[in-house]
Amino acid sequence: MKIISVVALVLPVVFGSCSKEHGSDENYHVSFAVDGVSKTYTAHVLAHRDTTAGYFSITILGANSATSFDNYMGIYLDNSPGHGNFIAGQYADNSTTFTVLTNYTNNSIEYDAGQSVADDAATYNVTIAHHLKVVITSIDKNTVRGTFSGDHYKDGDVRGTTKLNITNGDFYAKFQ
Repeated sequence: MKIISVVALVLPVVFGSCSKEHGSDENYHVSFAVDGVSKTYTAHVLAHRDTTAGYFSITILGANSATSFDNYMGIYLDNSPGHGNFIAGQYADNSTTFTVLTNYTNNSIEYDAGQSVADDAATYNVTIAHHLKVVITSIDKNTVRGTFSGDHYKDGDVRGTTKLNITNGDFYAKFQ
């Protein structure tokens, strides 16, 4: 759960990092299906890259607006503990060289997936049917594009009964 807290701290920085709306004129988007129901964010979409003491992180955000803290999808990747570079490829919640997390918030209810959720599932002997996978299909100094999917648990609690299956995730975002 500690890593999910990192995402909660990073997202306000990303929300506040750019007040200009980035929209459909550039085709930037975060889209996905929640238990089969399509959801797309185009009003406020961006990516943020951070480098601190050899650690790299990427945060991708899709929201209804720059101030929409109650309805968004956030994707977080960092290169700890492996210190590798981000390249096109698959990043999964069982990686030993990268951290991968997502946070979907809908009507102020948070649903999480990623390493910390997978670690909790192993601790509590809970089977995750669809582990989180984020695939970066292209990345350069200006944009990042890719796909994602996986089971998301309310408040990151794998022992709870509320789980969402997020599929067909797709993102295209400009680095800010």
